[in-house]
Amino acid sequence: MENNIFNIEISLFKVYMYRYLILEDGTVYKGTAYGYEGETHGELVFTTSMSGYLETITDPSYAGQILIFAYPEIANYPLSYESMESDRIQVSGLITRDAHAEMPAGNLGISFDEFMRMNKVPGIDGIDTRHLVEKIRRKGVMKAWIRNTEKMPDDFPDTMSENLVGLVSRKRESFVKSGSKRILFIDVGTKNSLINNLAKIASLHIVPYNYDFDSIKDDYDMIFIPNGPGDPAHESLDELRDFIKRSFGSIPVTGVCLGNQIIALAAGARTEKMKFGHRGVNHAVTNGDKIYITSHNHGYAVSRDSLNGTGLRLAGWDINDGTVEMLEGDELKTFSVQFHPEAHPGPYDGEWFFGKLREMLGD
Repeated sequence: MENNIFNIEISLFKVYMYRYLILEDGTVYKGTAYGYEGETHGELVFTTSMSGYLETITDPSYAGQILIFAYPEIANYPLSYESMESDRIQVSGLITRDAHAEMPAGNLGISFDEFMRMNKVPGIDGIDTRHLVEKIRRKGVMKAWIRNTEKMPDDFPDTMSENLVGLVSRKRESFVKSGSKRILFIDVGTKNSLINNLAKIASLHIVPYNYDFDSIKDDYDMIFIPNGPGDPAHESLDELRDFIKRSFGSIPVTGVCLGNQIIALAAGARTEKMKFGHRGVNHAVTNGDKIYITSHNHGYAVSRDSLNGTGLRLAGWDINDGTVEMLEGDELKTFSVQFHPEAHPGPYDGEWFFGKLREMLGD
């Protein structure tokens, strides 16, 4: 009996190897490896979401980031195609406390561990994520590596300085026909659920972020800019911001998340990097009259002090820290929000946004 137990322990030791999370401040966390065997780097961030792990890791807004799940149990229910927000995992790496990596998947037909391997995304399990989240809340987001050795890397690249939108934006235009109203949908890293919701109210012409906007001859009823990753002031978005600036006042311009920030910059406002961002499904937002529980995923925000003289006014803000959450400009014909109205983390508080778009479209 003792020999059998010993053999099992040896077998487990062979299967499970150690992996290391190395932070730019020199801190090293040791955990159990799962997913892809390679190494990765990125900006280390956390989400407080208790559900929707598949929607979260396939959200293109997480490109260039290593994601910590603050909630301990992850992948404790099956995977499904319907829950994916894109065609692949978008995070650079995952940090978890208790990932059910070997749990059989749903209609994907593979385990979470296999799914991670297939997408070439490494993970580390068994980490004290509470301690790690507290550290980020004190010091702010940090650059980090996931490595198979605890040896300190030569450098910590800043992925936020890269053209992340270029990595996740579609390469070709596409069309979704649904109704007589037409929306020019500029893909800067959209989620599938956002396209699905907008397609219920209008036909969509979906184009890449670097589309030749000067070649547009068709008439549209609205321009929409969705979510996406990285710095909204990145030089790769210069032409897009210029196009939006030229469009103000002639056609309704709307957006969410990164789209909200791009609209603000086009109007002359500023954006700023947040200490640790908003990532989760329970962020309280108010317009001064009502309170909405919303889904968030952003590390940059519009500077409230920079709105003067832009033609934009503050229409909503985060209850906890005052972050700009809604912008409206009558003469500019624009309305945008920082949160994700298409997400249904439990409450459906953000669905009124699509009713607002119907009004702007004249429906």
